[in-house]
Amino acid sequence: MFIRHRIVAERGDTLVEVLIAIAVISLILGGAFVTTNRNLQSTRQAQERGNAQKLVESQIEQVKNIVGSNPDSIFGTGVPASFCVNAAGAVVVSSNAACAVNASGAATTAEPIYRLAITRSGNTFTVNNTWSKLISGGGTTNNVQMKYRVYEQ
Repeated sequence: MFIRHRIVAERGDTLVEVLIAIAVISLILGGAFVTTNRNLQSTRQAQERGNAQKLVESQIEQVKNIVGSNPDSIFGTGVPASFCVNAAGAVVVSSNAACAVNASGAATTAEPIYRLAITRSGNTFTVNNTWSKLISGGGTTNNVQMKYRVYEQ
């Protein structure tokens, strides 16, 4: 009885092939990470801008209410050059802690802090909201500005 031994040509992956495969996978995963990170940053910036815009709109609504109910508190002689309307509906100087608010409009010292300021020129109110960017570029500021004009009745 003869046993024939077949020589099987086994071929495994070489070290170079394995290193190339690891490099290709690393490039793909690295690109996915960068893309996801940029997407998250863009989403966060859009959220911050949306919150800032809502706060400005809220200040304009507060000014409308004050003009209708107590115009002297905005057009009177003792009104600061730059002010905001606090949660209680009172006009306060913009350097007041009540003008540094969070996304829901409550006074805060935690980031992001939205700083509200209203200035008046005649019958036109300019509402400005500035805040520091939290994502990629801390220290830089963004702002949203809207104008509201009161017409005499």
